[in-house]
Parts: sequence; C-alpha cells; structure tokens
Amino acid sequence: MKKIIACTPLLALLMLTGCEKRLFHFVATINQSPTFAFDSAGPFVQRVVVTSDRIKAAIDVPADARITGVDIESLSLRVVVKSENKATAMRVTAVIINVNQQSKKMFENYIVPLVAVNAPVIGLNALIDDGVSELRGKLNGYVQNTDNTAFVIEVSGNSSPSSGQRVAIDLNLIVKATVKYDQCVEVPQLFSSGEECTEQ
Repeated sequence: MKKIIACTPLLALLMLTGCEKRLFHFVATINQSPTFAFDSAGPFVQRVVVTSDRIKAAIDVPADARITGVDIESLSLRVVVKSENKATAMRVTAVIINVNQQSKKMFENYIVPLVAVNAPVIGLNALIDDGVSELRGKLNGYVQNTDNTAFVIEVSGNSSPSSGQRVAIDLNLIVKATVKYDQCVEVPQLFSSGEECTEQ
C-alpha cells in the first residue's frame, strides 16, 4: 500500500503535464540466410530467388515510420560438410541478378575450407562494391515500397586446389543488414526527449 501512495503524486504529475509527439531514430535488423545445397564432382551452380515479401516478413518497421537508409552490415558463410564430401576446400563466387537478368558480383573465387572447419561462420572480407550496392538498393526498395521485383542470388564454384573433387555441402549465405527509420512517438511531456516532431 505504501508503494501505491508514494507513486500517486508522480502519476498525477504525469497526467497534468500531458503528452506530446517527439521524433526518435530507430534501427531494425534484417537477417537472411538462404541455403545452397551442393553435391557435385566438378563445377556447381545454384540459384535462390529472394522476394520483397520474404524481406518484409523479416523486419518489424511501423507503418508510420520514415525509412532513412539501409546498410549492409556483413556477408558471411556457414558451411555444413556432409559425409559424402571428398574435397578439402572450394572456391565460390556469388552474384546478384536483377529482373532484367543483369548480374553483379558480390564476391569472387573465395576459398572456403571443407576440412577441420572450426569456425561456424566464415566472414567475407573481400566483397565487391557493385554487387553489395545492388543488394543494398534492392533491400532499400523493398522496405520503402518502391521496388517489389524479385532478385536472384547465384552461387557457383568448384573444388580447390584441384578441380573435379566431390563437393557435398550445405552452404548458408548469411546477410545481415540494418534499416534506419524515424518515427514520431507520443511520450509524457515531463520525460520528453528526442527531437521536435514535424509531422502533419
């Protein structure tokens, strides 16, 4: 009972001061990891289609938010080596293909070890700007509802250092991105922070 009485003046003060809308900056995350299953003795290639619905379902941005930008934080690989695998390593290349069948490389001939794989995730530190910029543009279009066309990620490669060895793996391409957005939120005037909200 004492706690209730102690809080009453504060609650009364909040009610007297009222509320106002203030502008706040938020960040939402996009985590996608399409899977490419390979079992080939020689060159391999596989494609995965990415749709706007898939990306929108992966983020939680309010309907009244104003998107200010999308950034690609990282691209990485996760490898699950199957018992049938014979290769010790492989070289992989990934391209993004738009609706007009134009392709841009995101990384090329990246060597991935397939034996004694200790790291669960392999960071990609040699990304190609053209492909990453294309990916960023597609994600930005999806979250801002200015682009709803699907795109394709194609991964291809071969065993390394010798070609033609059997590669039997599941490969996850892990895409981590952030969506920055502004939103006007109603808060008590007494504790109001943020910036002045200019929405109509």
